[in-house]
Amino acid sequence: MNIIGSLLAAVSTAAAILASHPPSAVRRRLLMLAPPAIVRGRLRSVLTTRDLARSGLGWSDGDLVRAKLVGALTGAVVAATIALILPIGPLLVITATYAGFVLPTLYVERVAARRRADADQGLITLVEWAEALVASGRPVETALVSIAARGIGASLIDAALARASRSYSLGAPLFGALARESEAAGLAQLATIAAELERSRDLGRGALTVLRDERDRVRAAERAQGLAAAGQVETRLALVLVLCYLPALMLLVVIPLFLGLLDGLFV
Repeated sequence: MNIIGSLLAAVSTAAAILASHPPSAVRRRLLMLAPPAIVRGRLRSVLTTRDLARSGLGWSDGDLVRAKLVGALTGAVVAATIALILPIGPLLVITATYAGFVLPTLYVERVAARRRADADQGLITLVEWAEALVASGRPVETALVSIAARGIGASLIDAALARASRSYSLGAPLFGALARESEAAGLAQLATIAAELERSRDLGRGALTVLRDERDRVRAAERAQGLAAAGQVETRLALVLVLCYLPALMLLVVIPLFLGLLDGLFV
């Protein structure tokens, strides 16, 4: 087992060093013999994640694949090193390799989920600011461009607003550009608001009415989310009670009392 562990550690270290190198000319030529686009798409869906572009990490698909390979090899090296010291089976090596392979994807998805949560909170700020500016007499396009220049603190929304503002400065319709950028960033609610503003302009309906309706809707959604989170507190408290306090009660009170009763029966 020690010899196998040493060989595995050496191979894993060499593979990790090779995986961190940029692609060579031989690899670029071999890519010409790659499988069809459907097979490549399925392989990409296994090795990467859709949240990669939304995470804001600046990683490409190749960077994520390299991170997964290096993580898997690092886990294998660590497990093989432990196997040289402790008498453990190959299951730990396999588990550590799989954990190292999955951890980069979990990290990317967690970062993307945090940015989406910030975007949900930032949407409320965006709608309230836009409603306040339009109510003060400013056109809705000017209000959105001003908010884009100022930023609301949510990176996904700020980036979509900035790109839409640049397109608007080049002559593109602001609402259509904002809807496209929002859909590309995965901001469905912001895309809906942009579409409603464009529809209201075509129908001659005031943008202030649309913004106030959207403000009431996002506030109601926030209240519903808060009530749903508050409804889960009781379940979580019950889980804490079952997992923490009841075992302590059993160890400190019930089991000693039961043993004392048994001792009294056999005296």
